[in-house]
Amino acid sequence: MHASGDLHRLGETVRDWSEWALWLGVGAGVLMAATGWAGVAVGRKSENSYATRNGQMLIIKGVVVSFGCSIFSGALRLVTGGADGEPSPDPKPAADSGGDSILPGLLLWGGLSLGGLTVAALAGWGVWRVRRRRITKRRRRQALERSHDTVATAYGDYLGDVLEWLDRPSLSDVSVPETAALVQALAAADDARLGDDVDRYQQAVAALTTAWQAADGRARRTGLRQLPPTERRAAEQARKLLATALDTGTGSDHERRSAYAKARDLLDGILVVPPQAVAALEDTHRLALAPKHL
Repeated sequence: MHASGDLHRLGETVRDWSEWALWLGVGAGVLMAATGWAGVAVGRKSENSYATRNGQMLIIKGVVVSFGCSIFSGALRLVTGGADGEPSPDPKPAADSGGDSILPGLLLWGGLSLGGLTVAALAGWGVWRVRRRRITKRRRRQALERSHDTVATAYGDYLGDVLEWLDRPSLSDVSVPETAALVQALAAADDARLGDDVDRYQQAVAALTTAWQAADGRARRTGLRQLPPTERRAAEQARKLLATALDTGTGSDHERRSAYAKARDLLDGILVVPPQAVAALEDTHRLALAPKHL
């Protein structure tokens, strides 16, 4: 009988120590998750992806340890609970028995509660992260659209301003490699803008910005120097006539229209005026010519 009682007490002692160890495991898991949270916060603030990934892994490990210890604690109570039905050789007071039965339950439910809180916090962090990614993606796309629009607007303004066009005509000549690359980059950026792939759009906008700088830089350096001397002089004279045609403060409408007609005649066969510039001159500035000049 004494041997049986000793074994029973030994089993209870082992169970109690095991439950305390599992409780410590739950606490360690929660501590790991909290440390992981701090690591993620520091990593995101310092834009350190390595620290962020380590923090995320620590959160996952902490949740696994906390839940695992809670589950093992419950399983231990279920497995060893039947052993209490056997009377002890040395009966204990009722108050002591009640205290022994409450403590394991507190440990079990406390561990489960902490594990649940950890999972809830992890789920909240996941939702926050998804929302943060969406906001970041939207802001990134908006910045790319502004860069895209800046180049497209600058090129459109150039094509619609005949004086700007005459200062750097090669920027509208697709036979020039840099200008051809610019036109292709504009089309690629417009196409990428319609999709949802922000990385592809970013690459397209970066290529467009580079193409615009290259084409505009070449056009400014070249000017009218690519034309033979006679044609260059004709283009320079045409520019002066166009400046007169656009100056509403001097001369009559007839004189302005006549200057425009002479400029078009001088440019005929030398340079092709962009349609946007023609539309601006003949519609916006009311310099429409007779059909034979169109």
